[in-house]
Amino acid sequence: MARYLDPKNDLLFKKIFGEHKELLISFLNAFLPLEEGAEVQEIEYLSPEQVPETPLGKNSIVDVRCTDNRGRSFIVEMQSEWSVSFRNRLLVNGSKAVVNQLNKKTVEDKSKGFSLLQPVYVLAVVDDEFSGKDKKEWYHHLKIMNPKNHDEVIKGLEFILLEVPKFKPETWTLANKKIAILWMRFLRELEGLVDDEVPSELLSDKQIKHAIEICKESSLTEKDRAIYDKYWFEMLWQNGIKNMENEIVENKKEITENKKTIEEKDKTLLEKDKALLEKDKIISENEKALSENEKALMEKEKEIAELRRLLGSK
Repeated sequence: MARYLDPKNDLLFKKIFGEHKELLISFLNAFLPLEEGAEVQEIEYLSPEQVPETPLGKNSIVDVRCTDNRGRSFIVEMQSEWSVSFRNRLLVNGSKAVVNQLNKKTVEDKSKGFSLLQPVYVLAVVDDEFSGKDKKEWYHHLKIMNPKNHDEVIKGLEFILLEVPKFKPETWTLANKKIAILWMRFLRELEGLVDDEVPSELLSDKQIKHAIEICKESSLTEKDRAIYDKYWFEMLWQNGIKNMENEIVENKKEITENKKTIEEKDKTLLEKDKALLEKDKIISENEKALSENEKALMEKEKEIAELRRLLGSK
């Protein structure tokens, strides 16, 4: 009986969407905020852009990069965990895709070149939660806009981020895109299933059924399986390092909070000491005044005694 592997694995994700145009087109149309009639029809794969190698050896390579017959550019990324470096990578790769549209001819005639720029869409699938404030929203559409007036938009670069762990079919609001639900279920549910466990809803779609076949464990060569396993091994190391970094951050936070508490207590003690000194000063002044009053009283009593003596002698 056939067993299916995880399509979110770097190897399989690239096989599915980087080698089969019809699957990528279906995936793009499922999630991109394209107007009716502006769906992706044809695509051409472009060479992935590579940036410096990461410490664990996994090159930060754009998983899938392509353009369509309208000249629009699409970048599709799969990431096992959310990080600041991945966020910055999305920004860099999206910006590069905009700039790369300017060839020598358009640079010479900038006014013409800028007017010919076509939209760039960056679609990132993240097997992690990165927006902790909203526990239900898993689909995020980001673009350059005025936060006070959402109608003021700079068009040309948009980001669509999908949080796989948060996905629930009932939270998808675009009812006319049922295929999006099927693709998300494919990414989330397929790993570890065998033939008779694969949901019939997934098999009902031709493109997703094809993607499922690609994930069949028996379809991988020995070399592919080694790459598949190596990816998860590296992810374990990355998660271990991430957990250690999180612990360090939490410890530093705790130390900072403890220091702040100690400083507050020291401040309180200093204020109390200051108050006690003020009270001691007042007491000292009162004692001094009392002593002076007692001295004055004794002088008065002495004067009275002397007067009585003089009166008695008469």
